[in-house]
Amino acid sequence: MPTAVIQEQKKKRRKIGAKKRIPRQIPESLVYERVNQIPIYYRGYQEVIKGKKQVEEIMGSSFVQSFLISRLVRFLIAHLPDIYEVLTNELGIQFSKGHWCAADIAIYAKTQLRKIPLHNQYLDIPPQIVIEVDTKADLDAFLTTMDYYYTKTDALLAFGVEKVIWIFTDAKKVMIAEPQKDWITRGWDQDLHIIDDVTLKLSELLITEH
Repeated sequence: MPTAVIQEQKKKRRKIGAKKRIPRQIPESLVYERVNQIPIYYRGYQEVIKGKKQVEEIMGSSFVQSFLISRLVRFLIAHLPDIYEVLTNELGIQFSKGHWCAADIAIYAKTQLRKIPLHNQYLDIPPQIVIEVDTKADLDAFLTTMDYYYTKTDALLAFGVEKVIWIFTDAKKVMIAEPQKDWITRGWDQDLHIIDDVTLKLSELLITEH
């Protein structure tokens, strides 16, 4: 096979590719995550650069995202054994220098956090469970939308996270990933096991009177 063809195929297989070059003057405040020192920006960052939106406008969650995360946190705090700590608010998880991500919900054993001071830095230890609801990331740097989810999930599992749960609000699906196991996708009306004996149904969790 010609060398040029092989090189082209390798380019297509890259999960993170530069579909378009990102100008260096983009402020750090617009970086949502970094994968191997490659910045992943907030969705809508270009509108901020053009002056059409404020930074705060692209960092906020939608109503369904906020509502779902709020219900999940309340459920977890009420049902998890006291040995666990539930952290939220886009917790920064530091894999290595220049390689970090944000987590909507992270469940740690309290023993993991016992000797860590409360400081304004990312955590460099893996949570046991990470739960993500959609994403605020701009996905233009990825060949397909799912490449982002796969890349982030692989990084979390490689770091030592025991389970990554993705909740997709548009499709009403859940993807569950664990090391050395087949990744599973199921609907919101099916049981979702979190940890230990804690299980829930998203469809029931979201029942509301309004």
